[in-house]
Amino acid sequence: MSTKKKDVNSLAVILPMLSASLFLTSYSVVNGVIPQLGRALNVDNTSAELLSTTPSLTALITLLISPALARFFGLKKVIGAGLFLVGITAFVPMFATNFAVVMAARVLFGMGLGLYNSLVITLIQMLYSGNRRATLLGIRGATENLGQAIMTALVSVFVLIAGWQGAFIVYLFAFPVLIWFWLQVPDVHLDKTGSTDMDAEENVNTYPDKTSPMLGAFCVCAALYMVFFNSINVRFAEIAQKILNDPHHDSSVIISIGILFAVVAGFVYGFLEKKFGDNTYYVGMGIYFLGCLLVSFAGNNYAVLVAGFFLFNFPGPILGPFLCNRIPKYATKSSQAFWSTMIILSFHVGVFASPLAMKAIATITGSTDPAAPFPWFTVGFAIMIAAVAVWQLTHKKPAAKAAVAAA
Repeated sequence: MSTKKKDVNSLAVILPMLSASLFLTSYSVVNGVIPQLGRALNVDNTSAELLSTTPSLTALITLLISPALARFFGLKKVIGAGLFLVGITAFVPMFATNFAVVMAARVLFGMGLGLYNSLVITLIQMLYSGNRRATLLGIRGATENLGQAIMTALVSVFVLIAGWQGAFIVYLFAFPVLIWFWLQVPDVHLDKTGSTDMDAEENVNTYPDKTSPMLGAFCVCAALYMVFFNSINVRFAEIAQKILNDPHHDSSVIISIGILFAVVAGFVYGFLEKKFGDNTYYVGMGIYFLGCLLVSFAGNNYAVLVAGFFLFNFPGPILGPFLCNRIPKYATKSSQAFWSTMIILSFHVGVFASPLAMKAIATITGSTDPAAPFPWFTVGFAIMIAAVAVWQLTHKKPAAKAAVAAA
């Protein structure tokens, strides 16, 4: 490793650092062709949906060990290894016709994502502070969705050329990103001194002496909203085909456009955080609630369904960075990587659980309508918003009384 100090505030470092996040939500780029995957591999729709969501489960394995690996090898080496695993998974599904083989490749793909998912966040948390950290966390979230949008659009092209197997070609782009990242981004070691090969004296963070239990609530929030959010991404193609009465309708283009809303949200997160502070949570959850409401009452109206889908895609890069940006505020320095991992772990649990949650609701209600779970999810969003509002109100009173007493 070079001992030359690097200016972490330069675009030469920031751009390749952000580029590693291009693949972190790419497990869902196959969502638009899930019906075709099911037919080609001769499995039911629930099994085909698991090809999209299983990587979120297998990511849990490497997510749990990634902080320890980063402490031993350094952040840069572990992130590089994750990108390499993502790249090599492109090859197997391109030549496979067996569901078990394709699923095995998705398992490996998920492990690659899990290996570095939380560490790209930890990298930003430790290299930057204040408004710069909040802005970069938002842009990093936008980068995830930008990558998803670009790759989903490319999937449409590759599928036309190579059939359903072409959907996996996009992961080959992980290799040039890996080379760029490796050449430009400084390393960070999670030791007691937090030593790095960087030049960023102005980026100084302060950490609490004790970790707050608030971080546990953040994990619950992350898991629940990802159950609700990923459900529309998994189920949108099927709902659209039902409304349009076209079993061959390809929703990849609409999914790509919807993801652009998330890209915009990521770039404006820094502004929202600066303007609204803790109330940024209500901005994100309120938009989620409206999107879920539209999907719930779309009926046979395709335009309403699409509008709801677009709203669903906007708040993700607001709520994700919102939670991660508060880790330095509530977690000790030594536990930064751990809590970054726990937040991301909760996201992945929610993603994997989403098709199971939809199946459970269908079983309980006896409904075969693919949109049936969303009225339930609308209620779930309302409960989450109300729970935070009640917590804030009950915890503001003691503070207000203390202020009055001090006066």
